[in-house]
Amino acid sequence: MNPFNEKPAKQAELIIDWEKMWAKPYDKRAVDPYTRTRIILMNGTEFENVWFSHQFPRAPGDNELRRQLALLRRSEQQQQKLLAHLKPADESALEHTIGYEQLAVDLTAHLAKRVNDIDVKSALDFALLEDFDHLYRYADYLDMHSGVHAQDLVG
Repeated sequence: MNPFNEKPAKQAELIIDWEKMWAKPYDKRAVDPYTRTRIILMNGTEFENVWFSHQFPRAPGDNELRRQLALLRRSEQQQQKLLAHLKPADESALEHTIGYEQLAVDLTAHLAKRVNDIDVKSALDFALLEDFDHLYRYADYLDMHSGVHAQDLVG
């Protein structure tokens, strides 16, 4: 799918009803680990978007523009809530944190492979070591605390 070829939704289609907002959460024992990290990434992206769109309408003085931004903000809030509801209720905060750390390791490694500046690469390599350390420590704590192996979560 190429987002540049997609047509925008009509304004009436932006607001979804409550029944569509309650998607079935993933099964933490059966879901692909990268599905979890994608949900975490997109939830964080939508959260930042909602936060920015909450701050931005204070700048323009045009009330019609503010109304349009409010409608758009409402649809984006619903989208973020839909993503947040994909996380199952039985997933502990520690298991979710391991997903965050897995995402941090993957994103940092991806950036470190593609950067040309040696100083930036060194900083990213150091951050990658720190992310690995966090992932290892949380995984060790999860194993000690509840007997769950993080290997089952991160693949």
